[in-house]
Amino acid sequence: MKNKHPKVSLENLCGLFGFSRQAYYEAITRRNTELISNSIVLCLVSEIRKDMPFIGTRKLLHLLEPKLEEHTIKIGRDQLFNLLRFHGLLIRRRKKIARTTVF
Repeated sequence: MKNKHPKVSLENLCGLFGFSRQAYYEAITRRNTELISNSIVLCLVSEIRKDMPFIGTRKLLHLLEPKLEEHTIKIGRDQLFNLLRFHGLLIRRRKKIARTTVF
């Protein structure tokens, strides 16, 4: 919006949407830190998946926890699932087939 209306102050623009200037700048900072932390998590996931390509997300999170603490990144199970799903890195579940005959 600031690009389209350069003469209007940021405070007025934020007021139109019901936000304060502080909330606007906090959102920008939060988005930047989230992008950085997501890229770090994806790099760590790719490192682990090189050795164990079919490891599931829950076990992956368990292996990632010490490395994430070094980077002071907090990510939960559901957020990791969403991140991996968004980037197409989820492992497909194997179909459970009931064996009726044994040879």
